[in-house]
Amino acid sequence: MLFLDLEAYAPPSDRATSLSSLVVNPARPSHLLLGGCFFSKRFEEPIPEEPKFDGLWLWNFESEAALLRAIKARFEREWRLQRDEGVRILGKPAKDLVVCGAGIAKFDLPALYCRSLFNEVADPAELFEVYFKARPIELSNEASFLFPEEPVLYPKTTKEMAGRLGLKEKKGSSKGVWELYESRDYAGIERRTEDELRLVLELYERLRRRIVRSA
Repeated sequence: MLFLDLEAYAPPSDRATSLSSLVVNPARPSHLLLGGCFFSKRFEEPIPEEPKFDGLWLWNFESEAALLRAIKARFEREWRLQRDEGVRILGKPAKDLVVCGAGIAKFDLPALYCRSLFNEVADPAELFEVYFKARPIELSNEASFLFPEEPVLYPKTTKEMAGRLGLKEKKGSSKGVWELYESRDYAGIERRTEDELRLVLELYERLRRRIVRSA
């Protein structure tokens, strides 16, 4: 399994042009992928109390294209590890890479595909294989059962999930990341994203326990 949380930058001139609360649009040439944090584990391994995160960040590479090639290599390595693991789920071999996060289906995976296309990292078919044939565990959808008072199935925010599970969400708006990037506080972005990925792991584990306990 690969857990991830990515960050991106939208320039000031493009911050009022979105149909959604998600302002960043990775298909726009000027919207940069800044990088992100990654954590991997095998299915049957527990999440450690102090997980070790891997950061891949734009400021540590010569270009956005180089960053994206490193992220693609990380995904390809996880695909190989997944296939070698030999786990069966409901009697079937689990050979597809499983990725997990909050908002990854809406932003992270499409962003990797779009920015990789823009930077000519690989052809569209290869990128589709790597990113869109993985099986996403989208926590914002998985948590709907925590809100029985809401009759409409609707994706939940990280803050809503954390509140219902007794956790605290620290990240706040993406605007904070843009301000940190503009002030060149790259360490601040890294700390913030590590905190968010740590929360993702806690959300995943608490949701998993709730589901297993109710079975």
